[in-house]
Amino acid sequence: MEFIKLSFKLAGQHKDRLKVGILLVFLQNASILFGFFALFLAFGWMNETTGKHILAIFGVLFASFLFYFLTGWAKSGLSDGVFFGIFKDYRLEVGEKLKKAPMGYFAEQSLSRIMAAFTNVMKSLENYSTMSIDFTFSGISISFFLLIGMFGVNTKIGILTVVCLIIIWLFVFLMVNQAKKEIVREHAAITKLGDALVDSISGVSVLRSFPLADEGVVEEIHAKLKNASEELRLSQLHFEVVFVIYSRIFSTVINLSSLLVTLYSCYLYTKGEVLLPQALTVSAAGFMIFGGLKQLENASILMVKNPANMKYLDDVLDIPEISDGNLEVMENQDIVFDKVSFSYDKRNPVLKDLSFTIAQGSKTAIVGASGSGKTTIINLLSRFYDVESGKIKLGNNDIRDYKVETLLKNLSLVFQQVYLFRDTIENNIRFANPKASHEEVVEAAKRAHCHNFIMELPDGYNTMVGEGGSSLSGGEKQRISIARALLKNAPIILLDEATSSVDPENEYEILAAIEELSKGHTVISIAHRLSTVRKADQILVIDDGRLVQEGKHDELINQEGIYSAFIKARERAANWKL
Repeated sequence: MEFIKLSFKLAGQHKDRLKVGILLVFLQNASILFGFFALFLAFGWMNETTGKHILAIFGVLFASFLFYFLTGWAKSGLSDGVFFGIFKDYRLEVGEKLKKAPMGYFAEQSLSRIMAAFTNVMKSLENYSTMSIDFTFSGISISFFLLIGMFGVNTKIGILTVVCLIIIWLFVFLMVNQAKKEIVREHAAITKLGDALVDSISGVSVLRSFPLADEGVVEEIHAKLKNASEELRLSQLHFEVVFVIYSRIFSTVINLSSLLVTLYSCYLYTKGEVLLPQALTVSAAGFMIFGGLKQLENASILMVKNPANMKYLDDVLDIPEISDGNLEVMENQDIVFDKVSFSYDKRNPVLKDLSFTIAQGSKTAIVGASGSGKTTIINLLSRFYDVESGKIKLGNNDIRDYKVETLLKNLSLVFQQVYLFRDTIENNIRFANPKASHEEVVEAAKRAHCHNFIMELPDGYNTMVGEGGSSLSGGEKQRISIARALLKNAPIILLDEATSSVDPENEYEILAAIEELSKGHTVISIAHRLSTVRKADQILVIDDGRLVQEGKHDELINQEGIYSAFIKARERAANWKL
């Protein structure tokens, strides 16, 4: 019954339809009692059958058929397909949660598991959940009405039927326990195959880049995929073989139960404890109704598969939510980090008691060695993660007090690693502002210096880009990302190595466009290039998660410390000039 509880947990607005469906399954199987009565009448009148008797028997049978048809028709209209509605709502709910999930969630869950949850697992639940409930409650209702009929005929026969049903249901639970073991093995194989597929597909560029690499390494990658596929095949084959055996045994148990009840009713007839019509009714009904319990065989598998799939969804899609505040208005865009500490793995702190202030409308550059915590500052300000201690204030309020939507509306982010959707270039730019006109999109593209290369493409702004923007170069993707930020025109601009993939010729012009955009805006730049930091209103030097220097370029260059060493190292580099 675990699956029933989980189903109602997910049902939401569909709970009433689910309840109606279960009720109608019970009512539908109540037609068994009509069948009992019809058989009893037929056998009772077999020595004196008249037209009226035949009419009465057919009347009962017709009532049974009509009742079964009407309840089945009502169920089809009211509750069949309810799980398609349930999982449609569930997908939308999960989608909303994913948009607000902390980035730590995506680090903990593999892409293959998330994809499997959204595709195979949910599809399986959509297709088989209704069937699982129908089979299970049909088995329960058939057992219930069978007992009523048998006890109505004779108490001793009823007691024997109870014993037989106990044996049948014990065997069902035995199959359920066995299925649990098989499902665990199958899910492990599915996850392993998903991981192998992601590695093979995502790493194809690496494999092609090293044609002379150790063949053993390449073979190992392909072997993982092959072995995972074979492991899944064997787990599914083993599942089928095991349950073919259990199915044969279960059918035998049901047939023996119906035979035992029939023989016992005949025995009681010879002892004079039941009449011939009663014995014949039990014999005929026993074989027919016990046969209806064979669907418990499928129910036993689904009673395991579906809860296991539900648990898989719970494990994978148990998405922590970033708390949503209630503030929708910012007084200003002053940013304050107040003794902020944070770690990704709870063991190694990335930021340690970090404090600084960024005034509204100022340009701030953050520099430091790789791994010093620069990107983490942007991640925390964007609430991709929440601080462990301390506060981040924006507009005089803790950022956690704002609605997440309000916070993100005030931020334009340009990432180091750019992701483009499988869509047109225009739609990828317009993603920042869905209401923007074509002219506004073009203007943003011109300011980001990507208009010219877009127009050289076969379909211009209507050119479809591959998944992740695979059909474009790194510099082209970066400029489209900058165009997004320009189009959004948020009051706070966050640039995480925004010019890292841009060629030096376009870098100056792009920075000039960003500088123009930043007038009256707050800009925070993370960069290693001097051109990015030298004109900043303030420079924050981060080392090992701490603020070690703060000031303007001219001030810091004359101080002994990390920043002056940073500058000297760049001066020695051929491509860096002051």
